[in-house]
Amino acid sequence: MKITPEHVVIAIAISWFLTGCNHRVNTETKQADPQNHEHQVSINGLWRVSPETAKKFPHGTLEFVINFSGEASGSTTARGCFLWDDRFFDYWNFESVRVSGNQVVLVDDEGSSYIGTLDENKEMIQGFAYWVDEESTDTSKLDFIREEVLDAGRFFIPYPPGPDGSIKYTYHQPEFIGDQWQTASIFDYVKDTAAFFRMMDRIIRQDFGRLESFLVIIDRKLILEEYFYGYDRTQKHDIHSCTKSVVSLLLGITLAKNNLQDVDQSIFNYFPEYISLKNNENGKITLEQVLTMTSGLDHEDDFEPLDPADQTKQILSLPVVSEPGETFKYNNNSTNLIGGLIYKLENKQADDYAKEVLFNKLGISDFYWEREGGVLQCHSDLHLLPRDMAKIGLLALDNGTWNGEQVVPGEWIAA
Repeated sequence: MKITPEHVVIAIAISWFLTGCNHRVNTETKQADPQNHEHQVSINGLWRVSPETAKKFPHGTLEFVINFSGEASGSTTARGCFLWDDRFFDYWNFESVRVSGNQVVLVDDEGSSYIGTLDENKEMIQGFAYWVDEESTDTSKLDFIREEVLDAGRFFIPYPPGPDGSIKYTYHQPEFIGDQWQTASIFDYVKDTAAFFRMMDRIIRQDFGRLESFLVIIDRKLILEEYFYGYDRTQKHDIHSCTKSVVSLLLGITLAKNNLQDVDQSIFNYFPEYISLKNNENGKITLEQVLTMTSGLDHEDDFEPLDPADQTKQILSLPVVSEPGETFKYNNNSTNLIGGLIYKLENKQADDYAKEVLFNKLGISDFYWEREGGVLQCHSDLHLLPRDMAKIGLLALDNGTWNGEQVVPGEWIAA
């Protein structure tokens, strides 16, 4: 496929696990030891961790799902995944699967293992997981029960097979639905059709990892729109840390509006009400360093703010653990501090401000942005439709303009 310099191409691959990070996910599993065929009970089907043994955290619940199959052929295979609050989180890849009698032994690709026992009614597997990392081994109780509600295809089957069991991809031009996207056929631009279908075959085989949606835009026209694992264009996706990029766009808008374009000044110049928290170390931190995650502030974020202002105060109270401006360290507090600045300048949290100055202009109306205790999580948890996520990408490529309007200052995009 040849793309001329005049073309703008956006390829969006949204993953529940890590939006923004491309890595290949191996969802294939190895068969059980062929010498073990003592299958006395049926284990085929989908199993989900019991509510009592799911891993509960302050901000969500981690669950485990296993799909067993192949028992009738004499060797059992298994594929697993993790769910976070009922949404796909990541794959749990098994290197070894052994089912002998009522005993189940799984070993994953990181050396961790699960050993369980299938009960007489064949409705529960009770056992323990032995998690191995570089420094230690942790043991946790994990029981599984048969799952009748979840669709295994949602996690393990990217594209539905035909009646004969084979998978055959068919291209359909994206539908025009009046959401500010013009559409066209991909074959108006791609002449090597064989290469295109080979690419789609590789995507369906998950050669590029788990893709739940795949969109391509050329000449500001949507020419390819495909969804996998049962998704469609009406379902929002958690864009995870891509949320940070949206918050950065919002900051650029409000700084220009308030004539505060100098980001090289101390962060306390923007928050003089917290000057009592300033010391010789954090007084060096600039807004630029907060934006680039080189502030040196501790990344500890285990606090529950009362409101956005309280969150800002708690972040500015954190210790400085490295010299400001010298070391990049991924830090959610940086983006939440930016959210605090937006709140101060606009007297509204970033989700409400986004709707006013960004989303409405791009025709984005169906979105969800998670709040905890009434405080917006600016570092993550914005949920967008794939078509709307593509608008954000094209906006950035077009130097902050949308349909001829300068939505985000061009200088901010170029900086």
